[in-house]
Amino acid sequence: MKRSKAITLVLLTGTLLLPACGDEENMRNKYASWDDCVADYKDPSKCTRSEERTTTGARYFYYGPWYTASRFRNSTYNPGYSSGRSVGISRGGFGSSGHFSGS
Repeated sequence: MKRSKAITLVLLTGTLLLPACGDEENMRNKYASWDDCVADYKDPSKCTRSEERTTTGARYFYYGPWYTASRFRNSTYNPGYSSGRSVGISRGGFGSSGHFSGS
């Protein structure tokens, strides 16, 4: 009986903690050029360059700072939403962390 109580306790604790990890999704804008990123954020220190390997070589993209999904339409946190310079959005979280740890 003691063993089953310990397992139940572990499962219950794990179930209560997991939803807190994924409450808010992190995102950031992806740009084709450095100039577009800096134009949106008005601060070069907020933009970072990333190399992506392709079958024909390497291509560079530029990323703005991280913001949360709830601020997606807020131009203070996501100026790419209204400027049209952003070529995409990069999403963070457990699914994308393997990409960063593998490079």
